[in-house]
Amino acid sequence: MKNTTMASLAVLCLAMGSGASYAQDAEPDMSHAKKVEAYARDFMKSWGNDPKLLEAVKASTDKNRSLGYDDVQIQDKEWQLARTKGKTDEKSTAAAKKLTDELAGLDKKSADDHMANGEKTMASIRGSATSKWLETQMQKAPGGAVTEIFVMDGWGWNVGQTGGTSDFYQGDEGKWQKTFAGASETGVEVLPVVEEDGVKVSQVSLPIKDGDKNVGAVTIGVDVDKVK
Repeated sequence: MKNTTMASLAVLCLAMGSGASYAQDAEPDMSHAKKVEAYARDFMKSWGNDPKLLEAVKASTDKNRSLGYDDVQIQDKEWQLARTKGKTDEKSTAAAKKLTDELAGLDKKSADDHMANGEKTMASIRGSATSKWLETQMQKAPGGAVTEIFVMDGWGWNVGQTGGTSDFYQGDEGKWQKTFAGASETGVEVLPVVEEDGVKVSQVSLPIKDGDKNVGAVTIGVDVDKVK
């Protein structure tokens, strides 16, 4: 499954992300951007260069070094498939069928095996020491303004998270491309506000650094109404 090198994968993902940005029509309201970015940067100062975090990110980067494009497709789709388990609404059912069909074209494993693999991966990430550590950091967030944290390694894979991300792999998104990969001059991505269960949230993504070197990335969900 390693028919494409990871370097080629990174280039492809950057190209995909760049193309997607041109598809946006209307300019969203970004009046919140400066204050949530400042909050996220200040919050991250207390733990962003913690040796435990850097070690976990580097270990994940090394572990995933040999994965190719097909591996990314399979593992990410298995993760997404696992998220549909037990859901009977029309959207989840349609998503499960689509993912199962796509996985069948990539791998000879059964749908049950793909589901089991996705569940195993999800349990491993969500139950990891890094995820538990991130939960502790989130509880210390000033004003209780942080709604989620998840960390990515040097290829874009999830290392740890406080909630449930929709994808396992983030290397094809601005969260990783504009931060770790340096596709933005500021090294940050701030997303428009979305409402989640009545809470107005903006995701702020920043690089994780070891000295001056980017080793990973982090996304922090910020409740904009709790940030002054």
